[in-house]
Amino acid sequence: MNLKKKTAGNKLNTIKVLQYYKENIQIYMIFIVWLVTGMYGGPVIYVLLPITMLLMKRKGMYEELFLGFIFILILSDSLEDNLAFAKNAKNIYISFLAVFLFLDMDSFQPLNKLYKIFIPFFIFSVFTMCFSLQDSFIFTSLQKTISYFLVFLIIPNYITKIYREEGEQFFKRFIFFAFTTLFLGFIFKYIAHDIASLESGRYRGVMGNPNGLGIYSFLLFIITFVLHDFFPDLFTKQEKIMIYIAIVYSILLTNSRNAVLALLIFYLFQRFFSLSPLLGFVLFLITLFAVEIISNNLTSIILSLGLGDFFRVKTLQEGSGRYVAWGFAWRQIQHNFFIGKGFAYNEYYMRQNYGLLSKLKHQGGIHNSFLTFWMDQGLIGLLIFLRSFILLFIKGAKKTKYAFPIMFGISFTAMFESWLVGSLSAFSFLAIFIYTLISSEEITPQIDLQTIKEPVKEIKIL
Repeated sequence: MNLKKKTAGNKLNTIKVLQYYKENIQIYMIFIVWLVTGMYGGPVIYVLLPITMLLMKRKGMYEELFLGFIFILILSDSLEDNLAFAKNAKNIYISFLAVFLFLDMDSFQPLNKLYKIFIPFFIFSVFTMCFSLQDSFIFTSLQKTISYFLVFLIIPNYITKIYREEGEQFFKRFIFFAFTTLFLGFIFKYIAHDIASLESGRYRGVMGNPNGLGIYSFLLFIITFVLHDFFPDLFTKQEKIMIYIAIVYSILLTNSRNAVLALLIFYLFQRFFSLSPLLGFVLFLITLFAVEIISNNLTSIILSLGLGDFFRVKTLQEGSGRYVAWGFAWRQIQHNFFIGKGFAYNEYYMRQNYGLLSKLKHQGGIHNSFLTFWMDQGLIGLLIFLRSFILLFIKGAKKTKYAFPIMFGISFTAMFESWLVGSLSAFSFLAIFIYTLISSEEITPQIDLQTIKEPVKEIKIL
């Protein structure tokens, strides 16, 4: 009897998932048209994309516009040559989203105020940009400065607008879309291995590199976890299992140490913060003191657990080139210690020294968000950003007990990748999604009526 019930439940869950794709086939067809046109149509995509967006805006398809944004951002992360169009398309996309917001401001009222927390940092980033006027990266710096402000304005306001109109079902459809991106990676792994994996064999799914997919999956885990806490009835048990398996399996396939440890950090701290915030902070302080001991013996610990291959101990000892990049960046920071030269300076400087870094067995950027902020904005800019970043989670802690565990997990990933500095990436998109969930006063968690206790004693009139 139990087996029959379980089988019936699985069939019902499958029907619900298939029903989702059936009801949302239109937006997936639009995405396919964009993808094919961008890959084979040359500059036609830069005409088709705005026209499609205008039609979607005219029909009030704000949710579809929102999903289209992260779709383009995911494509822009790819290293495939035939998807290079997305790097330009994302600039067009955010520009149109901004225009829609400004021209239809009344329908977005009341505005989400998340961006206000970061206004001091936005102002300072404009100031530091003035120091790059004599350099060739000034236009890139201007573009990144504007886009950094826009994503903090656009993403939260689109989320709250769609939530007001569609309710929590919007969040469910968003998670199903994200699940689809992970599931496509699994399909490519077996039918198009070159797309889903690097030459070294490491799995990257639909993203550009394995570590990127690891961060993407970790942030999706956070969003799903918070949504389940806010809206316990949003997902069925089978849906939650399906989504969590896809996320965790993606992380494991990437062999991303960063994502695995970030997930463990979040899960560990959320357990303690659930018991007591004081206990959580005590554990955090203990962890800070233990970091030095653990880091000095990390290789031995990993080998003793038999996880040497998974954590790629050889590259761990070499630092995967990160130590080279950190030391190189730190030396340059001394020349602009308190005030930097604005967004994109780190890219400009690292590119100028590409030959030297290659000889030192490093390719890419600084691989540390906080060092990157320091290099671009100076120590003052970094401190102003951290002030806003921490205030955001202090505000979020009034709404959810998971705010600080989320901050610890995100900060850990940012220690080994510079994604927090970027604006037009799927990672920043998901991070701002999280910020909006935990800080927005409009997104109110469901009240569990069963937890409301009846008075134990009745008042008797004698």
